[in-house]
Amino acid sequence: MKSAIIVYDGVNFLSFARIYDVFVRCGIDFVVIGFRGDARDEMGLALPMHLSSESLYGYDIVAIPGGSGADVWADDGIFLSWMNSSSQSRDIISLDNGDLILDGAGLNGRKFSYEEALVEWIKNRA
Repeated sequence: MKSAIIVYDGVNFLSFARIYDVFVRCGIDFVVIGFRGDARDEMGLALPMHLSSESLYGYDIVAIPGGSGADVWADDGIFLSWMNSSSQSRDIISLDNGDLILDGAGLNGRKFSYEEALVEWIKNRA
């Protein structure tokens, strides 16, 4: 299963880490992808990523963590167009206010507010 966690400037590191932890606990292989070549969390911490600007087409799971930057990116047409390349993904999920990006891009996805609900949902999907 091809899976990705999206990072962006202003992502909440804890929200990112919670998705990361769930994927690891559930045995889901994933890559971290950013829209640009660099991304910093809400406190300015540089986040490592495997890929940047790659189309999200072909990913089975695309996960979007929340963060204060979600408000900004939810109104950025170019970013949202990039996010729309995930529209054919089997599962698009968001944690916390990552749903602002889902809504901004007009993507149908599952919205979670805590990681244990995400774990249960993944277990039920297997």
